[in-house]
Amino acid sequence: MKKKQFGEFLGEFQSLPHEVSIMNYVSSRAHEISAMTSSIENPKQTKLIFQKLPVYMRRRVMSHNAKRLPRRLREAHLAQMVKSGNGKDLPSINKRLSRKYRRRPRNLLSEYNRRQRDKLWLETHIWHAKRFYMIDKWGYRIASHSNDKSFRANYRAATKYCLLQDISYYTCIEITGEEKLLKTTLITHCNTSMLTFTAKKYINGHREGTLMFYKKNGYPQFPIGNVDFFWQPNKSDIQTNVRTIWIWVHPAFYDDFLNEIISSFEFKQNNVEQEVASTIHNLNCLYTNNVGCTMIILRNALNRFRLRGALTLNVLTKALQLPSLNKLDFCTDYTILKDNDDSLRNKMIDTSITSDNVQSTEKKVIDKINEDITISKYLNTELGKNAWYINYYKKKENKEAFKVQEQLWQILMSLGSSNYLPANMIIGVTILDPRFYLSEKRTKCNTEITETFSRSILVDRLVTNSNYSPIWDTEIRHIVSSSCMPTNIINKLRSECLVPGVSNDQYYTEDIMAKIPILLIQKPGTITGLGSGIDVIIPARWAMPFWLAFLMQCARAGGLQESRSIAFESLNPNTPDVNDPDSPAYMREALITKEQLTKKYFRYPPNRRINFVKFGIRSPFFCDWKNLMKNWSGNEDFYVLRNREILLLLQAGICPAKNKNAKFLFQNTSSSFPNLDDYKNCLIHVHVSIMGKGSPKKFAIICMPTFEDLNKIKTNKKWFGPVEKCHNDPNEKIRKALRKNHLILLKRLRRQRVRRKQVLKNNALKLLKESDKLNENEHIIVSSHRKIISDQLIKMSELYLPKCAEVRYSCDREVMGYITLGDFSFSQAKGSFLRHTQLTHCLAPYSPPPMTPAPRTPAPKAPAPKAPAPKAPAPRRAPPKRAFFSKIGALLLRDCVSATSSDAASSFSGATSDTAGATKVCCGF
Repeated sequence: MKKKQFGEFLGEFQSLPHEVSIMNYVSSRAHEISAMTSSIENPKQTKLIFQKLPVYMRRRVMSHNAKRLPRRLREAHLAQMVKSGNGKDLPSINKRLSRKYRRRPRNLLSEYNRRQRDKLWLETHIWHAKRFYMIDKWGYRIASHSNDKSFRANYRAATKYCLLQDISYYTCIEITGEEKLLKTTLITHCNTSMLTFTAKKYINGHREGTLMFYKKNGYPQFPIGNVDFFWQPNKSDIQTNVRTIWIWVHPAFYDDFLNEIISSFEFKQNNVEQEVASTIHNLNCLYTNNVGCTMIILRNALNRFRLRGALTLNVLTKALQLPSLNKLDFCTDYTILKDNDDSLRNKMIDTSITSDNVQSTEKKVIDKINEDITISKYLNTELGKNAWYINYYKKKENKEAFKVQEQLWQILMSLGSSNYLPANMIIGVTILDPRFYLSEKRTKCNTEITETFSRSILVDRLVTNSNYSPIWDTEIRHIVSSSCMPTNIINKLRSECLVPGVSNDQYYTEDIMAKIPILLIQKPGTITGLGSGIDVIIPARWAMPFWLAFLMQCARAGGLQESRSIAFESLNPNTPDVNDPDSPAYMREALITKEQLTKKYFRYPPNRRINFVKFGIRSPFFCDWKNLMKNWSGNEDFYVLRNREILLLLQAGICPAKNKNAKFLFQNTSSSFPNLDDYKNCLIHVHVSIMGKGSPKKFAIICMPTFEDLNKIKTNKKWFGPVEKCHNDPNEKIRKALRKNHLILLKRLRRQRVRRKQVLKNNALKLLKESDKLNENEHIIVSSHRKIISDQLIKMSELYLPKCAEVRYSCDREVMGYITLGDFSFSQAKGSFLRHTQLTHCLAPYSPPPMTPAPRTPAPKAPAPKAPAPKAPAPRRAPPKRAFFSKIGALLLRDCVSATSSDAASSFSGATSDTAGATKVCCGF
């Protein structure tokens, strides 16, 4: 009999099965399970996890720190943070170490070493990093400019006081070998019309030289850069043909220079000797060849500071002190603080005997005595190592040289300006540790000028042995670098003085002070003294003591920006800080600058971008020398003319009254002037100063004025100047249409994304099984959209800045050059710039056939007969767009233009009486 169910007793007629099939039940509920799973994983609500908490439990920091939430919500909160855009900023699992642990000396040093993996730090890096804007350049981390407003202050320091710069990023390369072999090899890299490595002025080692270094037999083309060099002086007691030369190379072209030297001398890296040398002398690289020459790269072995200004010598002589080596008895054994050690030990024994019931004050006394013994032992061991000067100055020649240097130092103390010293003079001195003579506060040197011309003559007489220095000895450099006393020991010694500022008899003597050999190199400047100064070469690890000593004498610190500004103000283009357009270093720097300025230009919105095409500017962010030379001479290859004789002839022809030597040379050789075709692809370096208002900038173009412009200048001195017409931009309509179509395309793509997203939401259950394929399709769509945007950016950039093909006739007047360095000159109180221009139009007045007129330039008209000049109309202000052209466009004659050739070092006036003279001026500048 079938058993009745409970419902039947209640009058129901439905019955339930006795068994349930699990598979059938789950399959019938699969749709509900998948819907529930998708709703859990992809909730439709917009609230975050921590926003579900009550108000009194919410904290603002919950969005960053998951530990502020209850534990049951932390996992879901972290999942939401990963999906958000801040997922990359999630806190790491490992806890960050405490600041106290990170600031420990050994951990701090390891952190500094880690940060120097891809770049090198100077020894003064930490000091500069707190006060200067640091940039990565040439493989170094260099101070660019101060964080304060200091441009004018640095100029005043360079002219009236003292400007201090750390140029230790220069690399010193030491080459040793037979003198004849060094001369014959190095002279193949020089311009023989100028002073070379083998000049009598430099070969004795009394002066430092600067020259343009070329590839082997590459003159007049293929320059590399300006290098500084000086020879090691020969000693009379050593008769040998082996000489040593130090060449200081700027890091902008260091690799090019090193490759040329290795190929010229056929050097090979000596790994066996290098390992021994690196452990003993801490050298970087050692190269040798089969002829017996060696090359050592002293990258971390020397530091170089540059001091400029009128008070440079005052800062040097007050910050540094010479030892009294003449008073030492070099024949006796040198013992240090022996008596002091015995007395300290006796004191310690006496106190230990009576210390049965030691009190706290007695313990302090014992600790102090033990500390004194530790310092005394340290001084005995360190100064025993640092007694190199005893053996060095035992030699009679070295001792006599020190006497000469000591007399010269006394003269430097009374000599006001370094400009009175012989140009590029080298002085070698031995200095005491400057930390012992640091003043308690910064004190400015005396600004009174007490020098006389007779003292400068006396300096010339004392040049004989002034360049002798132990810094040339590698072992001495290593000893001096490794024996730098810690500053805390010196502070302890200074605290032992009973009276502040007065040295006591126990410690504060010259016996415990380290002796550091340094070199002083005079750097010449202008006639007024601008740019003159002293370079100080110091062994490694001594940069900060000397740096702080100079700063305490109120020397003002400068950076990389000041090096270029001083080169601009002193009108000295022959410096490693300024590269010529035909050098590889200039091209690399120009490409980097072009890329940076182009990116900055396109970061502006379209309505804030300057339309350079309408101003006639084809290359606003770089100097297109190749196209300029191709338009003038038909050849893209060019080089800068550096032949002194031709430059003097050119200068004498432009203005013979300014240079008598050039005038005499021009009169004797004018009939045999070089052929124009041989120099049609040359650039000449020219300095131009504007007599009116205006401040020319870099990349500006220089145009030749027409005869009408010159006549207007003669008749009306208040003439505002020519104004460039507004050019037609053929790409303007194309850009607008392209931008409009691109916006339409972006809207269409956005609608497609919205529709696709809606389809995914509606068919989520069907597409769950095809998730991998769906992700791949999404990735393809996103990449295609990004490619559309990048292609649009490339098209718009080409339409805004089209490729330059024509430079010469890009403006109303013919373009003949670019400004390479220009700004407002504080020394001249007006706009000034250095630029390079094509030589063809400069030599045209001296060539037999006259130049054919340009196709777009009107033929010159005969000058009208003299008549009373009409009343000059009031100057009309140019429109805003065209006023911009006066700064970055064609810079033309305005009131009066004076130009000089930098190599000839003379100037000429642009105002002449006749039209032919004016034509020469316009072609010459």
